[in-house]
Formats: sequence, C-alpha cells, structure tokens
Amino acid sequence: MSPPAEESMATAMTKPRVLVWLGWAVVLCLLAYFVRKYALHYFVFTPESYGTYFWPRFSWVVPHVASGLLAILIGPLQFRPRMRRDYLQAHRIAGRVYVGTVLIGSIAAVGLAIKSETGPAYALGLIGLALAWFTTTGMAFVAIRRKNLVQHKQWMVRSYVVTFAFVTFRLADDSMRAAGILGDEERARMLAWACWAVPLLVTEVIIQGSALFKARD
Repeated sequence: MSPPAEESMATAMTKPRVLVWLGWAVVLCLLAYFVRKYALHYFVFTPESYGTYFWPRFSWVVPHVASGLLAILIGPLQFRPRMRRDYLQAHRIAGRVYVGTVLIGSIAAVGLAIKSETGPAYALGLIGLALAWFTTTGMAFVAIRRKNLVQHKQWMVRSYVVTFAFVTFRLADDSMRAAGILGDEERARMLAWACWAVPLLVTEVIIQGSALFKARD
C-alpha cells in the first residue's frame, strides 16, 4: 500500500474515533449535570431533601436512585475497548454489578409507579421503562452467557440507552418547561413514555441500519 493510501486510511479510521469520543464527552457532561442537579440530594436522608411527594416513598426511592446511578456510571466504562481487552475480569465483575443494579432499580421503579399519583398513563410509562430496562439488560446477559459477543454488545447499547432515560427525562422536562410546553402533569405523562421509547427507536434504527447497509456493501 502506498504512503498516500495508508495516510488516507488512517484519517478515515480517526474520524469515527473522534466522533465517538465527542459523543461520550457529551454524554458525560449531561450525566454530570443530572447527578449534580437531580440525584445527589437523595443521599441526604431528610424530609426537606426528599420533599412531600417522595419522602413517604423513601423505601422505594433509595434503591431506585442508588442502583440507577450506579448503573449509569458503570455503563460508559463497559463500552471502552481497552477495558474489555486489558481488564477482562474487571469488565465481567462490573457487568454483573450492572445487571444487579438494573434488577434492583427495575423492581423499585415498578414500586414507585404503582404508588404514583400522576395518573395511569404516567404509571404505565414508568412500568414500561422498567420492563424495557430489565429486558434489554437480560438479553445482553443471555447473549454473553451464550458467547454471542455481537448480540451482547448490541443489547448492552440498548440497555444503556434505557438506563440513560432517567437523564433524558429530566433534560427534556427542563427544556419543555422553559419553553412553556404543556403543563407539569401532561408533560410528565408524555415523557414517562417518550424518554425511553423514542431513544430506543432511534437506537434500533442505527443498529439495524448499520447492519443493513453494511450487508449491501
């Protein structure tokens, strides 16, 4: 291969890596904003910190927030190629912790949804989120147990997209409130579904579309 051709190939390989790093930088910035504004106060165990709505639901909120936060922090590490290549045992342990946190968080989410006072549409949206979270993570776990690395990676992407729905919900809620879109309860009912269903749809189009166009090439 001639030097210009090698240089062109190196440039082509570098661009996707830069985009991936930029994407993760955005994700981490949004995550930091979410944790600072919406998550940390739940670790101050007082009625003032929780508010009148969540304090009576303390026993469901704590496992849900703690497990969800742990899952959302573990996720980015699991996608690092170096983690899988050089620290495989740590990757496996972190993966088991991730699955455990999703299981706990999903159960707690259903408990919170059942006790919701925002109406059945909101409650069913949260239950749908919990089921999507549990199902995508469960499929990733089954795939790796069957040594299907491609399916494992794809299902983990779906799982983390659903995990990130907690951040998506809050960011969308902030933006829509600032723009004066819908009332608080209407917005909550809509976002209970949209925060996970829309990102999951987009993710599926990307995953399947990539495979489709690659197969044609």
